Amino acid sequence: NTKTWICMTSKEFNPIDLWEDLSKIRTDDEEGVKRAFNYLSNFFDNLGIKNKIIEGCFVAYRNSEDLQNRVLLNSHIDTVNVLREFGKDGENFYGTGVCDAKAPLVSLIHAFLNNENAVLVVSPDEERDSYGIYNFCHWLKKNMGDKKYYCIVGEPTDLKVCIGHKGRFEVVVKTCGKSCHASNPNNGINAIETIVDAICDLRNFPCSYIEINGKKYSSSITPTMIKGGIQSNIIPNHAEVILDVRSVEENLMEKIKNYLKEKRYSKYVEVYLNKRKVPYADFFILKNEEFLSSMSKNFEIDFFNATCEAFYFNNILNADVLIFGSGSLDVIHSPNESLSIKEFEKGLKMADDLLNHIINLKSQ
Repeated sequence: NTKTWICMTSKEFNPIDLWEDLSKIRTDDEEGVKRAFNYLSNFFDNLGIKNKIIEGCFVAYRNSEDLQNRVLLNSHIDTVNVLREFGKDGENFYGTGVCDAKAPLVSLIHAFLNNENAVLVVSPDEERDSYGIYNFCHWLKKNMGDKKYYCIVGEPTDLKVCIGHKGRFEVVVKTCGKSCHASNPNNGINAIETIVDAICDLRNFPCSYIEINGKKYSSSITPTMIKGGIQSNIIPNHAEVILDVRSVEENLMEKIKNYLKEKRYSKYVEVYLNKRKVPYADFFILKNEEFLSSMSKNFEIDFFNATCEAFYFNNILNADVLIFGSGSLDVIHSPNESLSIKEFEKGLKMADDLLNHIINLKSQ
């Protein structure tokens, strides 16, 4: 059960209560996202703050001109499939979504309420296809024109300010073969054996890396789903594997294609991107040197070793984007997801400081 906020001012709400309420709302499907958005709408209504759904995203703002303020605070409300129900003790919150990304979201709500020069945008489907934020960015560009935007994207970054993230896309490697009776395997061409060869060869693919503050971050190619075969006594004539590809380099898809074209089995292999509604979020790195220099002097800078929606803000709106939040990548998307209340509270203050710093830079 979640609370109803009545006649509050922005200074009166308890961020820990809001974090708990949102964490208790299961948001691993569309219905859960709608419930969470309804909750947020009631929350902001009771604060007298305008809010509406734009292109599937929940947007809170103080007046219609706010959308031209050019400072966007974004995180996502959806989660992966629930791997652990919400729980808490005196020191920690536990469960799917407490880190990814309801704690970062609440820290940005806190910053939004403490500063009148920003807009809050909550994504509905970051864990799936990012259809909401992709369309919102295009909507904003169409309706507000070409302006200079700044954005904070809330993700679990261990309270470091990240200046980029890995790209992610799903690559399908499909192999064909020739069926025959399994008692005479030499009479056929085994598509599963070919897919195994391709997977093993991709272990030796020369992935590139970048270095930020003395730490190296590499591209990666990881098989995550596989299928093939007809039945157990037939040599399989088809197989396919889906690769989770994380990139810190450009044109990695073409590099993978060219790499497999050089193999002896290449005529049996097809490589293509798995279909989705919108383009995949590619590798992003902040390139505004003046902005980067200012951030480096005031915050601990890092690189987000996963993928998020910062790419869309940068690619579509040409925004300078930072990624920030409490929580760790090491525990999310697992039954071990948890976050200490102490770290959450520290993240509230740091999000306020980060937003104020951006607004001060913007006004110079």
